[in-house]
Amino acid sequence: MAYRTLKSIFHQRDHAGLDEEERVRRSSPSAIHWDLLVGGSSAFMLVTREVAVLIERILMFEPRIRQHWDRLPGRAQDDYLYRMIVDEIQATNEIEQVRSTRKEIGEALKGLRDDEPVGGKRFAEMARLYLDIGRADAQAPQSLDDLRSVYDAVMAGEGGDEMVPDGTRFRAGPVTIESGTKAVHRGIVPESAIDEALTLMISQNRDAEVPRLLRAVVAHFIFEFAHPFYDGNGRAGRYLLALDLREVLAPYSSLALSATIADNKDRYYRAFADAEDPFNRGDLTVFVISLLEIIAEAQHRLLTDLADREQRIGVLGERISDFVSGGPPGGLRFDSTAGKPFGLDGIGELLFILGQAWLFDVNRAVKLQSLVRATGRSVQFIRPRVQSLVDAGLVEVVTRKPLRFRITQSGAELLGVGREPA
Repeated sequence: MAYRTLKSIFHQRDHAGLDEEERVRRSSPSAIHWDLLVGGSSAFMLVTREVAVLIERILMFEPRIRQHWDRLPGRAQDDYLYRMIVDEIQATNEIEQVRSTRKEIGEALKGLRDDEPVGGKRFAEMARLYLDIGRADAQAPQSLDDLRSVYDAVMAGEGGDEMVPDGTRFRAGPVTIESGTKAVHRGIVPESAIDEALTLMISQNRDAEVPRLLRAVVAHFIFEFAHPFYDGNGRAGRYLLALDLREVLAPYSSLALSATIADNKDRYYRAFADAEDPFNRGDLTVFVISLLEIIAEAQHRLLTDLADREQRIGVLGERISDFVSGGPPGGLRFDSTAGKPFGLDGIGELLFILGQAWLFDVNRAVKLQSLVRATGRSVQFIRPRVQSLVDAGLVEVVTRKPLRFRITQSGAELLGVGREPA
């Protein structure tokens, strides 16, 4: 049976029934408590059967996701991870109705990826944060100053002076979140109370007696409940949640979250509203269940997408193998400028790399130097062969400086990957 809120118990019974149910829940051996007032009551949750099943489901998804991930070629993994970062930043912006495009996020990420100067480029610092999630030593903030640094990176180049925190680290004044004419949330005041809440958030993240997934979800609640800034709390909070999940899940799993939250936005916000309702007496269980369900849904989506792309990589490899062993269809030729035909092994090698980019890279394009590094061949070997692919209509030049190439639509169809990736 689905877990019932204390508010529903009150409507079924009365205040006495509500008080008794609260007492039973708080004294349960499966209760976890936090020194935080929510809706006028100290926060707690129950590790119910539903919570335990969701934790198990999430942890069981992980090895299956890793299996599909590990079967992807190295370049496909890199391109897919960068694509996920672009989608994650775009989705978290959309939730807060912040205007952004995948193109500008992709350009910022590309600059970081290629070690190019990105000073002043919109979303560059936010992209740098998400890139860090992929590092083996990625670590959640350990201090209040660390939290402020995360916020500054998320908001770099965004917002006006009126949104700059006016306290020591966080906001000094009140903030109210409204839906229509109704106030749905008021952030904690004064700043000293924000400090206390966020200190609790950091310290409970180290509590080894609480399952790590639960700590991550509750930390997300505490951050959004405290609402330490005038603007940007949602984007900063979802990044911190992804970073916390990184300690349990693979980076590509923790980067699949915001798009799923965006598709479940009403449910996501309702989970916060239910947790803060005074009639629920600080019971965070329904909030935790909702967030665990969203995490599990994000993993399922990722698993399905990875399986699809793995299958398409297999088709790509088979088509190129047939291409090399049986010759290109339709009388296609790949000749040097001297009219001498190139060997198909080298052509197939290039098509496999370009085909992966078409499937995985956010821009579907590969630089000439990247082709050189990926193949271990010289520029003198690569350039004329790519040009022969351009002449045959299978590849096109995307940019001249730097020189970047992309499979054409007809080339993608020839290689069996013409269907638009999800």
